[in-house]
Amino acid sequence: MERRMKCLSIVLALAVMGGAGTQAIADNGGQSAECKEITARLIELTGTTFDRYSPSGDNVFFKKPDMHLSCMSHRITGVSLSWDDSGFPPNTWFNLLALAGKAVTGVDVRTLEVASHRCHRAALKEKSELADLDIPNAKIECQAFTRHGGGVDIGIWINDHEARKWIEER
Repeated sequence: MERRMKCLSIVLALAVMGGAGTQAIADNGGQSAECKEITARLIELTGTTFDRYSPSGDNVFFKKPDMHLSCMSHRITGVSLSWDDSGFPPNTWFNLLALAGKAVTGVDVRTLEVASHRCHRAALKEKSELADLDIPNAKIECQAFTRHGGGVDIGIWINDHEARKWIEER
């Protein structure tokens, strides 16, 4: 699952460099003031601990609990959590995900939790194992599977349709 997250980060970084890379560089990614504020909120709401910045500076990694914050620009920012024990994380994991999502988007925890469950169920039903769900001010992207012991990766992003349009059109 960690390898898949690294691949996803690389693909997203390359996509950003192809379209809006100059904005990401100008914002200084994970070390921008906005990303540092989100980092502080993540630590406060979830009890996670700062681990490191990625070499590109666009990603912030946390541990205990593990999560990953992407700060590619002020309009393309999201947090993701992975579950490697099965295709069915416990409700406490979904609550942690929703708390992290609130730190990024400002959306109500319960709203994010319900939407994340819906996205998770949809991904389990899809042959591609992928699903996404738009709600006001947040976009939830999910991968969930039960093969080989199962796993789940869910990201909650700031929902800025104009900023994300070029990513989704590729």
